[in-house]
Amino acid sequence: MYSRLARHVGIRLAFFTALAAVMVWPILPEAARLNEFRDVHILLLYERAAIDTVLRYGELPLWNPYFCGGFDAVAAPQTRFVSPTLLLGLLFGANRAEILTVFFFFVVGMEGMYRWLRLRITEPIAALVIAPVFAFSGQFAVAYHRGWIQFMSFELVPWVMLGITLAARRKWQGMAIASIAFAMMVGFAGLFAAPLLALAAAFESIRTLVEQPRAARWRSIAMLAATASFMAAVACVRLWPVAETLMSAPRIMAGTPGHAPRALLAALVGFLRVKDGNTNIDGSFYVGAAFLALVALGAHHRSALPALLIALVCGWLATGYASRFSAFAFLREMPIFAAIRYPERFLWLGIFFASEAAAGALARVPHIGEGNKWRLVTWCVLIGAVTWTVGGEIGAFQRVAKGRTMGTVVEGNLAEFHQARGNRWLAVHLQSQNIGSLSCMETHRVAETTLLRGDLPAEEYLAPESADAGTVKRVAWSPTKITLHVDVSKPARVLVNQNWAPGWHASAGKVVSNEGLIGVDVPAGAHDLVLSFLPWSTLGGASVTLSALLALAVIGWRARRRGEVFSRKQRWITAALVVLPWLVAGAAYASSPDDKWPPPPMRNPNGTPAVVAEGEHQDGTLPVGAAFALPLRVEEGRVVGPDARNNLAIEVYLRRMAHIPKATTMFVHVERRKDEPKPEKDREEFYNADHQVIGGSFFLSDAPEGRLVRDAFGVHIDKAAPGTWDVFVAFGDVSGRKGRSRVVDPGKATVSSDRVKIGTFVVR
Repeated sequence: MYSRLARHVGIRLAFFTALAAVMVWPILPEAARLNEFRDVHILLLYERAAIDTVLRYGELPLWNPYFCGGFDAVAAPQTRFVSPTLLLGLLFGANRAEILTVFFFFVVGMEGMYRWLRLRITEPIAALVIAPVFAFSGQFAVAYHRGWIQFMSFELVPWVMLGITLAARRKWQGMAIASIAFAMMVGFAGLFAAPLLALAAAFESIRTLVEQPRAARWRSIAMLAATASFMAAVACVRLWPVAETLMSAPRIMAGTPGHAPRALLAALVGFLRVKDGNTNIDGSFYVGAAFLALVALGAHHRSALPALLIALVCGWLATGYASRFSAFAFLREMPIFAAIRYPERFLWLGIFFASEAAAGALARVPHIGEGNKWRLVTWCVLIGAVTWTVGGEIGAFQRVAKGRTMGTVVEGNLAEFHQARGNRWLAVHLQSQNIGSLSCMETHRVAETTLLRGDLPAEEYLAPESADAGTVKRVAWSPTKITLHVDVSKPARVLVNQNWAPGWHASAGKVVSNEGLIGVDVPAGAHDLVLSFLPWSTLGGASVTLSALLALAVIGWRARRRGEVFSRKQRWITAALVVLPWLVAGAAYASSPDDKWPPPPMRNPNGTPAVVAEGEHQDGTLPVGAAFALPLRVEEGRVVGPDARNNLAIEVYLRRMAHIPKATTMFVHVERRKDEPKPEKDREEFYNADHQVIGGSFFLSDAPEGRLVRDAFGVHIDKAAPGTWDVFVAFGDVSGRKGRSRVVDPGKATVSSDRVKIGTFVVR
């Protein structure tokens, strides 16, 4: 009877809905208020800007003028409105919609997990009971506390895995499920989840292929290839704009994050709480010891071993650089994984795959012994353990949600839009007053021009060289359309105090990038000039998405009438339908009328070029000419300072001669000479400034081969002991555990422990 109830969709969804309601119910009174955690101000601003653009101005939310000087809203990785959840925001407002969105994703995550487990677990009750464990795991509580609502997109992972497994089993529905779930994930700012999903999809595809009969494997491979193609094509409305953004301004993530196994165990079973306004690693992926015991119990059956092996690999990846042989470091060599910042997030995938073993234990262990009494007692114990786990997850979510600092966003008088200097902590409040914040703290490098100002009497004006040509007056304004009346006696350039981006068009004259500022070259005379933003990347991406959905519909219709889509009679028509969206993509790309983004700038933080001409350097450089076993040469070095604020300015002129691993870092040691008198206790004798990234622009491994590169950076040496100091550089693996690359030719350098000296300074 219970199995029959679990299989009933309505009863099952009612159960999941009730669980999700218990989870979020205590938080509902705070739904209309602002979570004051630091990142929320930016993320909520994005959602509010999209909602206001639709409701107040009746436009699609294609441009966000309220942060960083303006940017393509669809192309920004952290915007989450390209998803059905935008409807909740339109109906209830951005603040109230957040908790409703969380509630919705909890239900969706549990149902997806149930359906995925049922592909391999025959007992419906076991799948029903285990499904909430992944959907309620501790990282969702952490994400809600920090306002990272976009991480709720991880609740769609089971649906993507469900689709992939069904596709590998040659069912056409799998292509549709995986494609639509992935498109929703990407539309809901799930781009941070996408690399992890790619790895999980690879694991799931391989093991499902192994399970298929040999005669059918080629058709399964074709189905999986078609599924991957449709996943990208259906999500193209979002992927195309974001891809253009990240190519023009790549997200550079360096460092050596890692966790010892003990810390990861604490993340799974520890007590999740708020301390000093934030959470730490303990309990951050809480599933509890009882769940882990159930997973171990499930290992007795051979069918659980593939899922457990994948879960263990995910645990290994979660250690990051802390393990002696770092699979995480190897993974980051691949472009799609280069921007992964937190290795512990692989625990999410570990929990996901481990849930299969736990459900298997729940389904099989009660049947090992004999007699109804044994089965009843075993069922009670095992289900009690899962109930304890889910109760702990609900308690953790409610505990950290109540630990948030709450505030209020007050609607302003909505005066005419203008830019202000602002800051990230006030950005959402400024948006509520129809004011843009030029202070920019995005995860990718927004192309923010230095010409932006927060003190202009008018946001639209004539360029300085055209200032005497006439007048510019704003007639109407909205986020994606600005109407101006321009009256000039000669050809002139009109400037708008926002960043230029491909997609801006003018009704008269030509839109240009004026050193990164929106400019319009207009002819002489009086004009009603309408500036509008409609990027081809979004239009082209939408055309690909629509054609992919149409192709999927045709495949589904044909499959219902004629059976398997890659059968001998069907394969060529199916292949043509798979290719169709990419033909549309090619045609759309070739016919794009928009200008392209310029290549990413290779510059140092102080504005100097990172790639320089031969012989170009500042006065006072120290000749080095040292070569390392890694194909790197340090040609010169320069150290200036310290200044009145105890800052050193350091320049290293170097050359990459051949391929080097992406994990290569430059070790920079600032150390006091050993023969100096012993300093006072509160004084320092050593600083390091190790880094992988040149000027925050590109990895050392991506430096142009053979070209002279100038790496200019600063080091703050507060509390440095008086005396003579030397600055040394060396190279090696970013983990630091593989030693330093050997100096094979010292040139003119002073060498110490495979480090070359690039400068000296004195602290008085």
